[in-house]
Amino acid sequence: MEKSHLFVRESSGLIKQVNFLDVIMLNIGNMSAGLALFTSITPYVQPGSNLLIATLIGFLFALPQAYIYTYFVTKIPRTGGDYVWISRILNGGIGTVMALSLMIESLAYFALTAFFASSAIQTVFSEIGTLNSNQGLINLGSILTQPIYSFILGFVIFAIIITINIVRAKWGYSLISILGIVSLSTTIIAMGVILANTGDFVTKSSEVISALGGSVASYSGPSFSWGATLFMLPFLALYTFPWMQAGPAIAAEIKGKNSLKYNVFISLILTFIIVTAGYGVMYYAGGYNFVTAQYINNGFIFTFWTAAIGLAGNEILQWIIGIGLITWEVFILAYGAIVFSRYIFAMAFDRVLPSVLTNVTKNGSPIFTHLLDLFATGFFLGVIVFIGSQNALALYGATVLGALYFLIVSIAGIVHGIKSKVSKLVPIGVITAGYFSYLTYVSATNPDFGFVNSNGAPNPITLAFVIGTLVFSTAVFIVSYIYNKKKGVDLNMIYKEIPPE
Repeated sequence: MEKSHLFVRESSGLIKQVNFLDVIMLNIGNMSAGLALFTSITPYVQPGSNLLIATLIGFLFALPQAYIYTYFVTKIPRTGGDYVWISRILNGGIGTVMALSLMIESLAYFALTAFFASSAIQTVFSEIGTLNSNQGLINLGSILTQPIYSFILGFVIFAIIITINIVRAKWGYSLISILGIVSLSTTIIAMGVILANTGDFVTKSSEVISALGGSVASYSGPSFSWGATLFMLPFLALYTFPWMQAGPAIAAEIKGKNSLKYNVFISLILTFIIVTAGYGVMYYAGGYNFVTAQYINNGFIFTFWTAAIGLAGNEILQWIIGIGLITWEVFILAYGAIVFSRYIFAMAFDRVLPSVLTNVTKNGSPIFTHLLDLFATGFFLGVIVFIGSQNALALYGATVLGALYFLIVSIAGIVHGIKSKVSKLVPIGVITAGYFSYLTYVSATNPDFGFVNSNGAPNPITLAFVIGTLVFSTAVFIVSYIYNKKKGVDLNMIYKEIPPE
C-alpha cells in the first residue's frame, strides 16, 4: 500500500498557531503546580517531612524524563506526542492500548476535577464568608458542594471551554494563556501576602484555623526525617512533575523550533519554582514546626491558599487570591480539553479510531474529538453523581495507569537509543524506567493513592476501572485491526511510518 494512502489523508489539517507562551502555559497547567499547594499533597505530610527537599528530589528525577520528551518532540514533532513515539518505536498495539487507557483515565480525572472544583469554590466562599461574617456566602458555598449542583457547575464550565475550542482552536490556546497568567499572578500575590505577615503568621493563622473549625496543633516530632521526606516524593512525582506530555501532544501546531526545544524544560523549571516558593514561604513565615503540625492535623483546611486568604487583611485581596485558586481548577480543565482531543485525533489519523474524529474546521479545530470529550466527561460526571462522590474518589487510584504509561515511554527511549545509537538515551531511559517502575509499585500499593485500601486489598471500584480500561483499549485495537484488514489496510504498515504534520 502506498505511503500516501496509509493515513486518513496526506495532511492533518491542524494549523501551526501555538506560540511560545501558549505551550508553556499548557504544560504548566498539565503539571498543576497551584493545586500541589492546595490539598493534593500537604494533607499527607508525615512528622519529619520536608517538602522543600522532597520537591527538589522530585524535580531532579524529572530532569531525565524531560530530556527524553525534549529529544523526541524535536525529532518527531507530531500530534499525539508520546503516543506516536511509543507506537513507532515499540509496537502499534502497545502505543494504542497505553495511550487510549491514559485518555480514559484522564477523562475520569477531568470529570473529578470538574466535579470537585466546587470544593475549591466552597473553600473560598466559606473562608471569605466566615472571615467577614457573611452567612449568605457560606450558605452558597455549601449549596454548590451538593452533588447535583457540583454536576451542573462542572459540566457548564467544561462545556464553555469546549465551545471556545470548537469555535476557534486559537481561542482555546489563548484561554490557556489567560488562565495561566491569572493563576501564576495570583499565586505570586498570595506569596507576597504570606511574606508580609511573617511577624504574626502563627497568631493570625491560628485564628483562621479556629474560625474554619480546626484545632490548632503543636508539634513534637523530628525536625527532619529522610524516611518521611522520601514518603512525600511519590505525591509530587505522581501529581505534579511527570505530567509534561501536554506540549509534545500538540507539537504539530507549535510555531518555532525554540518553542519545541525549550517548552518542556522551561515549564518544568517554572513549576519547580512555583511549588518550592509556595512551600518555602510557608516554612519561612510560620516556621517548620507550626506549619508541619497544621499540615498533619488540619491538612484539608490549612493550605498555602487558605493561609493566604486568611492573612490578606481585606475582602478585595481575599477575593483576588480566592479567584486564583478557582482559576487553577479551570486551568486544568482547559488544558485537558486540548490534550485529550489531540491524542484521540492522532489515533484516528492512524485509523485505529473512527476517521470522523480527524475532521478539522477551517479554524484548525478537531471538532468531533472535542464533542467526544464533552460527552465522555459528562458521562463520567454523571457516574460520579450516581455512585456517590466518596466512592468516586476511588477513581483517583487510576493514577497507576499514568505511572505505567511513563514507564512505557522510558522503555521506548531505551529501545530508540539502542537502535539509533543515541548513546545518551540509554542510561537516561534506564534511570526513568527504574524511577517509574518504583512509582508504579507505590501507586499500586500505597493506600493514600487509592488503588488499594488500608488493608492492602485493591479498591473494587478502582480495580474494575483500571482493568476495564485496559481491556476496553485492547479490544478497540483488535477490532480496529480486523476491520481495517478487511478493507485492505494493514495497521502494522501504518505504524512503520511517521504521520504527516
